[in-house]
Amino acid sequence: MDLSRAIEYIQHHRKDLTLFNLADPSVAGELASLFRTQNLRIRTARTASGRPREVAVLSSASRVLAVVDVAELRELVSTVPTARDVGIADSEYADVLQHLKETTFTSYDKAQLFYASREVEDRARRVGCGTIHAGFQRVSVMADQQRIYRDLARQGVEVHAYGLADAGLPDFGPGEIHTTDAEEIEQMWFVVFDGGGEPAQKTALIAEQRDDGWFGAWTYDAVLVDDLCTHLETTYLTSTDDQRLSGQ
Repeated sequence: MDLSRAIEYIQHHRKDLTLFNLADPSVAGELASLFRTQNLRIRTARTASGRPREVAVLSSASRVLAVVDVAELRELVSTVPTARDVGIADSEYADVLQHLKETTFTSYDKAQLFYASREVEDRARRVGCGTIHAGFQRVSVMADQQRIYRDLARQGVEVHAYGLADAGLPDFGPGEIHTTDAEEIEQMWFVVFDGGGEPAQKTALIAEQRDDGWFGAWTYDAVLVDDLCTHLETTYLTSTDDQRLSGQ
C-alpha cells in the first residue's frame, strides 16, 4: 500500500457518531472537541417524530457499532482523560467508548502532526532497535532534524530518510539518506517505525500537503504499519537505481 492510498484507506474507514434529536445542540461541539483527533465524524439529526430523543448512534460504513444515551456519553467522556492530544488515554471503556479507542487518528493541524512525528521518533528511541523510515519531501528540510536521526542511528535504530536532492546531505551518522524524485516523496511527510520486534510499538505518521494545507493521520495499526514498511523497502531500498548515501 503506497502512502497516498494509506491516507485514503484511513479516511474510508472513518466512523460516524450521529446525535439524534438533541435538546442542546452545543453537545455536538463538546463531543467534537473531545474526539478531535479521532477518525470520527460527528453529525446531528432530527426525526419527524422527535424520537429517539438524546440518543447517539456510532456506526461504521457497514454496521451500527453502539447506541447510547447522549447524557450517558457526556458523563462517560467527562471521566476519560486525553493522552497528550493523541487519541484517548487507556482506561476502562463502556459501550460506545470501546469503539472509539481507535488505532488511527487524523488531523489538519500541522503542529499536532509535528507532535505525532515526535511520538513515533520517541518510540524508536525507547525501543533502541528496529527500522524507522522518514520522508522529509526535500533534503534541505533534513538539516533541522539531523541531531535526532543521527542519535537514533547511533543508538542502533536503522534509519532511512527520503527526499528530493535540493541540497547537500546532512549528517545522519550511520543513517542512510535516499534521494529520489518520486512524486509521493515530494508530496508526503511521513515517519514510520516498524516496532523493533515489538508489535505494540509499531506506529506511523503519514501527512499529505494539499491545496488547503496539511491532512495527516497517525496509526498504531500494526498491519497498516507493516504494509507501509513493505512499500518503502520494496520501492526505494531494493531498486537497482537507488541513490543511497550514508551520513558520516
